[in-house]
Order: sequence, then structure tokens, then C-alpha cells
Amino acid sequence: MLMRFGEFISYNTKNLSMDEKLSMLKDCMKISYEWWADTLDCSVSMSRQHYKCSFDEILSYLKEDTHVVVINRGTWGGPIGEEREHFEVAFRTMDSPVDYFLFIQVDTEKMPPILEKYRLEPID
Repeated sequence: MLMRFGEFISYNTKNLSMDEKLSMLKDCMKISYEWWADTLDCSVSMSRQHYKCSFDEILSYLKEDTHVVVINRGTWGGPIGEEREHFEVAFRTMDSPVDYFLFIQVDTEKMPPILEKYRLEPID
């Protein structure tokens, strides 16, 4: 099924344990075509800022209550303008004073094993 910009499908991650969240993020990183981290520190800026770090460092901010999402973004422009069908796997710590974000981009055709392994079902 080819989806267009704005036609997103979110997957339920609420039943994943902390170990499963960490494992899923690492698995997605292995098959990703791009990833990045951001921070939001409102004492510095009201918008997210790119955070230069290693993947292991950003994973160190993952906690039990970190908001983790898996979203089929469909076909959406990539970083250099190309359109590509992909999933976004991400987290937001929702911490204060600094909120940390991780974004992992994975081509759609590589996601079925991840969805199956972690029993991820679309949210109705």
C-alpha cells in the first residue's frame, strides 16, 4: 500500500518492556538509512536543536517512561528532496530542563521483521 504525505500509521509500543524498547531501537539503527538526535532546552531556544552525539549516548537517555513511537510515514521527502517510503522510529524523553529526541529513518521494506519481532500492531 503506497501512502502519501499526511497518511501516517502509528504502531502501539505501550506493551514493550524497557529491554524491548532498547533492543528495537538498536535493531532499527542497524537497518536505518539515517538517524539524528535533537534537544529542547527552553532556556536556550524554544525550538529543538541538533544534538551531536553517538548513538550509544542518545540511547543512555532512554528510560522506562520515555515516549517511544513507531510511525509508517509513507512516501515523504527525504533530507535531500527525494521521496522515499519509510518508517520513523523515535523517542522523546520529556525531561526538564533538557528534553532529548532520537529519530531513526528506516525504509518501509525493511520494517516487517521489526514489526513481527516486537509484535507491533497499528493503532486504530
